[in-house]
Amino acid sequence: MAVQPFNPALPPLKYQRSSPLAESTSAARHQGPSTIGVGSRREYLNITVQGPNLAYPPRVPPGSVADLDMLYEHCTFDTNKYVRDCLEVLRVGGGLDNGRHARRGNTEHWNYIFKEAPKYTREPPPKRKPLTIKQKKLIKQGGSDAGLWSRDTLEAPLTNLSKPIPPKPHADLRTACDPDYPRIFHMFWAGPFNDKPYVAILSFLFTQNLGLHLDKPDSKVCRPQFWMWINPGPAAAVPNPSAVGDMFRDLAANPWASPFLHPRFKDVIQFKMWNTTEQLDSIPELKDEWRAWKDNLFNSGGEKFKVAPEKEKKPEPPKSQSGSALNPLPANATATAQEPDPTSDEMVNRLGSASADSYDKLSVVLSDMVRFVLCHRYGGIYLDADTVLLRDWEELWGWKGAFAYRWSFHQAYNTAVLKLNKRSALGTFLFRTAFRKQFDFHPMVISKYTRHAFLDNLLIRLPDALFDPAWLNWEGYQREKPPFPYFTKCVM
Repeated sequence: MAVQPFNPALPPLKYQRSSPLAESTSAARHQGPSTIGVGSRREYLNITVQGPNLAYPPRVPPGSVADLDMLYEHCTFDTNKYVRDCLEVLRVGGGLDNGRHARRGNTEHWNYIFKEAPKYTREPPPKRKPLTIKQKKLIKQGGSDAGLWSRDTLEAPLTNLSKPIPPKPHADLRTACDPDYPRIFHMFWAGPFNDKPYVAILSFLFTQNLGLHLDKPDSKVCRPQFWMWINPGPAAAVPNPSAVGDMFRDLAANPWASPFLHPRFKDVIQFKMWNTTEQLDSIPELKDEWRAWKDNLFNSGGEKFKVAPEKEKKPEPPKSQSGSALNPLPANATATAQEPDPTSDEMVNRLGSASADSYDKLSVVLSDMVRFVLCHRYGGIYLDADTVLLRDWEELWGWKGAFAYRWSFHQAYNTAVLKLNKRSALGTFLFRTAFRKQFDFHPMVISKYTRHAFLDNLLIRLPDALFDPAWLNWEGYQREKPPFPYFTKCVM
């Protein structure tokens, strides 16, 4: 082609990377990157606070998407970007600023949120040139670079990987929610419900666009859900048939949990029982083989924790299967948790994390696997229980890829926030690889899995400034320009 086609799916020119060929000539520099235009046109949004309620900034429009390439430029630690500057970009670009402040530079380039135009506005893709004789020969021979010429001729993968589901622009959806990309926040908790998960759920209610104040939910808004997965006993507890009934009775009697059982929250908050056996059996990549390694399920960074053999107990009379009035029990109630021996100090019998002396390490190790199981089975985003949401996640839901975030200054993942698509090929790869490594789902080890397979770009490692802006400063970095003012005096 004499002139490269316009690519509507690319970010603004400032954030485009030109190819080496384009940089070699002055004429080619004006043609943009050497890519074929596909996808919907991006319409970048200038979100501003409107009076009179300047204290309550507007939410981003439904269907918005975050330009992660732009956020990388402003926030990545690799190029010595300061967390404080990144937070300023997030604040201004997300419409959380009233504009009455002096800002450095041109803030027009800080608009990182865009909407995708409907499908009918796309330009038809250009026709490809016919293959040369050499290219046809490479395809016929199945050469290593044959796929560069025709994707349809790539050799079949070693495993049956699922094909990615093409994401649709929000404007093309028949309903507000895309069923292929469900909006579910997952959280896992072991032991008695306390103030930590309480604050996490409360932050969800205060920040996400749930429309609970409306008589009828807005049909244009996709309301996310919060699924709290409860493992009420020790991490390696033995299942019993009355566990679900016991769980709901305990939640109803717990002052930290009972407010969320109100019918007002029934469409946005769900309490679910975690059952390791049932969950692993639901993963096609594991269901036929995991039992051979059931004694090695607790593996973290190569450190294995053995589960003590089950002690014999006298049979107990069956307990009532009736739940609370607010939460009727399902007929197929199954899952965990015999009551542990309070005098035992074995790690396998410890509950929760009430103190450093009784810290349930097994529950932490189990949660490393839980997050991947839940996201692969149901889709959505997993959050650690100490997460507090500060703003709407609409634009992060709009981005259809998978992501975690960076482990401080290390080139490694922190899966305290993890987004995976349901039944994705990436999930299949991670489960099969972790299975061969005896169920090691530690985030540092996950980083090795993707790096050795050259799959880092499939699980995006977002800058930690987006989720934990104090981490780098706590590690001793950026002390000359901290993201927050230091406390100089503390009065207890």
